[in-house]
Amino acid sequence: MRSLRHVLSVAAAAAVAVAGSLVVADQASAAAGCRVDYAVTNQWQSGFGADIRVTNLGDPVSSWDVRFSFGAGQTVAQLWNGSVTQSGAAVSVRNAAWNGSIGTGGTASFGFNGTWSGSNPAPTAFTLNGVACTGSPVTPTSTPTTSPTPTPTSTQTPRPTPTPTTTTGPVGGTAAQLVTAMGKGWNLGNQLEANINGVPSETAWGNPVITGALLDRVKAAGFSTVRIPVSYLAKIGPAPSYTVDAAWLDRIQQVVDLAYDRGLYVVINMHGDGYKSVSGSWLICDAASQTAIKEKYQKVWQQVASEFTTYGGRLILESMNENFDGQYGNPTQPCYSNINAYNQIFVDTVRKTGGNNASRWLLVPGWNTNIDYTTGGYGFVIPTDQYRSSAIPSTEKRLMISVHYYDPWDFTGAENGTYTQWGPNATDPSKKTSWGQQDFMDAQLKKTYDAFTSKGYPVFVGEYGSIDKTAFDAANNRYRADYARALVATAAKYGAATAYWDNGHNGQYGFALFDRASATVTQQGIIDAIMGR
Repeated sequence: MRSLRHVLSVAAAAAVAVAGSLVVADQASAAAGCRVDYAVTNQWQSGFGADIRVTNLGDPVSSWDVRFSFGAGQTVAQLWNGSVTQSGAAVSVRNAAWNGSIGTGGTASFGFNGTWSGSNPAPTAFTLNGVACTGSPVTPTSTPTTSPTPTPTSTQTPRPTPTPTTTTGPVGGTAAQLVTAMGKGWNLGNQLEANINGVPSETAWGNPVITGALLDRVKAAGFSTVRIPVSYLAKIGPAPSYTVDAAWLDRIQQVVDLAYDRGLYVVINMHGDGYKSVSGSWLICDAASQTAIKEKYQKVWQQVASEFTTYGGRLILESMNENFDGQYGNPTQPCYSNINAYNQIFVDTVRKTGGNNASRWLLVPGWNTNIDYTTGGYGFVIPTDQYRSSAIPSTEKRLMISVHYYDPWDFTGAENGTYTQWGPNATDPSKKTSWGQQDFMDAQLKKTYDAFTSKGYPVFVGEYGSIDKTAFDAANNRYRADYARALVATAAKYGAATAYWDNGHNGQYGFALFDRASATVTQQGIIDAIMGR
């Protein structure tokens, strides 16, 4: 479904009559007024995302209550940066603990994911604690009848990036709803998993420091999910506590917040710790010291998961990345058994940290995230989920299966100019592989549906994409776009969400869709293909 963005600016001169208000705390006669900007940021078959921005045009306020009504039966499914109640069409949103104060000329923003059917018009009436929002200051003649609810108390110290609103109940939503909401995703690759000699650093591989401007651009492009690969490596202390460096955990949380606070789904993935080619890697499935490895793995995930117990359902934790013994033949034992054991330790550990971790979706891979070796009876075992919240309906799952797709590698990843074209639009048969075309892609993703989706376990194609070979074929980007369009559409056909692999590198052999330094788009054609445009 083509991503839509509708923006409604509420002001005195607007053609649509919109009302709103801001109450000035303890001053019934103080100047008040506001402007409201409502934007649908993303829309799909049965759902949408929206942002609301309130600008205070009057005296400072200490708390706010935004009210509006939907005109076509829409509902708010999940909201951030505030708390929401809905009765029929009427919606009320109150400030979070950290964003109640708005100075003169200041703004407050919140966002939500919602559902719609038939049509999705913007609300045509807003209130903000009872004073009309005309786009210019007004002076109330009496105290408004609706008083704001006192700002909720919080024991959490505010960070520079606002703390996400917590969810007190279990994470909700069915597998199908999750996949729909996650939609089209994007990888923040070669950043928090980057390292020099086993010491993680987000700039180690040439990418700049991650910024909110970049995540704004990613969201504006139409992506709904950001996958954040993370390596720990030398940031892990010695046994028996295996303490993760506090500053590194803080930075991980800050980057998560940059995406989460923008209303995006976020997947945190343990990445390079299981690569034999990475200095300091330790999550090695065929190493001799499995007892120590499993103890270390449990301790690290216990610390990481504990950082995110209050985050809502838009946060997903992923156990590991492309773990295998380094050879590309059939899976071996006991290596596969150890991968299954890691997944089970991950699920048990995260669940036991409590809070929303007891009910959030958890993502687990099979051997090297390979579709054949995960679906084809080679030894993959879905973890048991015995410690999950008792509030989750017994008929629902909370485990998701991770796979990656880079077939045919000769086109997607081989750093040469031999194969630069893919799909039915290819014009030169000599530049197109004899296998790995659309029929193969369809058959592979159908395997994931048959093995998992049809049984209630959603599938996430957590990486896919193809490198830039325009140095060898000026038309290469056209085929890269065709490949991305086909993969996303085929995944959707079989009920799977997706995330494009972006390593931040533009130019020859790069995967990048954006320039991270300037937060600009570099491959609009591929993005349009992903979005189905």
